[in-house]
Amino acid sequence: MHSSVREANFQAMLSDDSEVRSHVSNLVEAYETVRAEDVRGTRLAHMANAVHLTHQQPDLVYDGTRLRESSLPDPVLESFVRFLKRKHQVAVDSTSLVGLRGAGVSQEARFLDNFSLRGIQYSTLSHRTRNSHILFQSPQLGNASKAPSGLEPGQITHIFLHPLPLTPTTTQGPYPLDVYLCVRPYGFLQPELSDSDQMYRRFGFAGGFLRQRELALPTIIEPSNIISHVAVTPVHIKGYPLLHILPMDRVRLSSNSGTES
Repeated sequence: MHSSVREANFQAMLSDDSEVRSHVSNLVEAYETVRAEDVRGTRLAHMANAVHLTHQQPDLVYDGTRLRESSLPDPVLESFVRFLKRKHQVAVDSTSLVGLRGAGVSQEARFLDNFSLRGIQYSTLSHRTRNSHILFQSPQLGNASKAPSGLEPGQITHIFLHPLPLTPTTTQGPYPLDVYLCVRPYGFLQPELSDSDQMYRRFGFAGGFLRQRELALPTIIEPSNIISHVAVTPVHIKGYPLLHILPMDRVRLSSNSGTES
């Protein structure tokens, strides 16, 4: 409550006091950008911008007027093909462009900067960095992950819409455009840092955990794989540049799924 009151008073001061505004004019634009972001998973930006969200699916909305036509970068395309082969049994024997076209996988896609899932906004790295850090259920690693409850932290690099190609169960078009995310997970720790990692993990979900700052190869997920935003804090431990990962808008997760308990 105190924070909300201070925020309201500060906004009023910027609006009404021209002298104050003249002194901080170079900061106002940055302030407005930060204020428009979701604050660690809250629904504020979603409610403020809801009038602009023109396309809705169950729990997911986005502004269809901001879609951009472009081609998937090669690393993203290769990861997308692996995703399709794993989930939809798409018969792709090669990740070459010839093999992809033969299987009905187009390199063309429609790109988004952000979308809202269950009232919480997620964005790409290039659009709003703080909203791009997520905890997600990895379709590749599953329960082999070393993060809590088999989950992975990573950063959203691309959000795109793409039609499903021909599969054994879908033989007629046209095909609906589904939303996909390209995420680059943060690298696992070196073994010699496991004791430092346990200093955080001993507090359970609320303590977070450590990861390398380097991003791993891209992986494709769906919006339903997202668990929450995370706070990412750079730290140096034993001479290593690391990241402390702290889930922000969940209090607890069940031990065998990516849903709230």
